[in-house]
Amino acid sequence: MYTKEEKKNIKIAFWEGFKKYSSPKRRKSGKNKNWMMQNTGIKAIDLKFHIDNSLASVSMDVVSKSLESRVGYWNKLLGLKTLLNEAWDQEVVWDDMYTLDSGKDIIRIGVYLQDVNILDKNCWPQVYEFFFKNMTTLEDWFEEYKDIIRVQNTLG
Repeated sequence: MYTKEEKKNIKIAFWEGFKKYSSPKRRKSGKNKNWMMQNTGIKAIDLKFHIDNSLASVSMDVVSKSLESRVGYWNKLLGLKTLLNEAWDQEVVWDDMYTLDSGKDIIRIGVYLQDVNILDKNCWPQVYEFFFKNMTTLEDWFEEYKDIIRVQNTLG
């Protein structure tokens, strides 16, 4: 069992390791060294990495507080569903009622890697590869379709 402090240090080491893994690969491919994440150009959409004690994921989250806005984005994204599923070329989970631990409802569209654990350093290389491949695919897809995804300014 790890102490709270040990878990914190392991998580910091994981993310520092991922940065060391991904930054040179991104530069080599001509991309900015930083991931898009919350800087999507659409206030209501974030791109996310996640890892815990059982799985890792790469996702696009629609985080608008407005249900009307989330529905507008959901409908736009459904129109692009086949294109995103083909880009990722693996099972994509489309969840229009995902609830965060905080209780906030969002839309989450993502891919998952099961049976990995942030506390197990042996699976880090597999997770780094999964994160890099899938977030690169998502960012490229998002850049291509961002103008279509963008909902009228009245939605946020």
